[in-house]
Amino acid sequence: MMNDDPNPWKRKEVIGEATLYLGDCLEILPSLPKVGAVITSPPYNLGCTTGGGFPAFGHYSADSPYGKKRGGAGKWRAASTGGGIADGYGTHDDAMPHEEYVEWQRRVLGALWDTITPLGAIYYNHKPRVLGGSCVTPLDYIPAGLTVRQIVIWARAGGINFSPAFYLPTHEWVVVIAKPEFRLKSKGASGVGDVWRIVQEANPDHPAPFPVALPQKILETIDAQTILDPFMGSGTTAIACGDAGRKFIGIEIHEPYFDIACERIENAQRQVRMFA
Repeated sequence: MMNDDPNPWKRKEVIGEATLYLGDCLEILPSLPKVGAVITSPPYNLGCTTGGGFPAFGHYSADSPYGKKRGGAGKWRAASTGGGIADGYGTHDDAMPHEEYVEWQRRVLGALWDTITPLGAIYYNHKPRVLGGSCVTPLDYIPAGLTVRQIVIWARAGGINFSPAFYLPTHEWVVVIAKPEFRLKSKGASGVGDVWRIVQEANPDHPAPFPVALPQKILETIDAQTILDPFMGSGTTAIACGDAGRKFIGIEIHEPYFDIACERIENAQRQVRMFA
């Protein structure tokens, strides 16, 4: 039987000012309206990081310059969805060959660039890592033609990837990829600086959430009224948008995380109504 549904998503849920899509962001993004900003953190491809305190499993292809794949017993476990960092994110194993991962991220960022307005910006949370003895940074994932305005440092509270090959990573980046006309909401907003000391959060429903304080800080400094997260996960960016009174569009490919995000957003909005 042919599928007559022309929509590129599997499910769509509208919860207050949040519109959520279940499906592949590369398929869904071309159908969305323009947004003022993107706040997102993609899968990091940690299954292909070399070195560190995780048992090795598997190998890259014989001609790969990056050595063995890293994985096994991740420190964080996801109680309700199964697995942890080393096991990937639900349907995404987070262990793509590096070259394929780079190409995928460039395609996603290119599609996001087309989705933001001429006043917009992409806040892209990612991290430098060591592959085959060399540092690979998030700048490698940004396609030609996109303008990096700034790199903000997210200083975390410690780290877990101990290795004699390199110093323990305790920070991540928020790469601001901005259209020429993008501006912060004021000169005062600039005063938050480019080093943000935010403690990471534990979340039993997702192996690698970023803390809600991270998107909250971004939203405090920009005027964008509609925010997109193409890797919604358990809905952290949506929660921050609800607190800030912004509209939110989220995309998530893994249905258990999609369901968790729906529940979290509904609960957050219920609390807002109770105290309104």
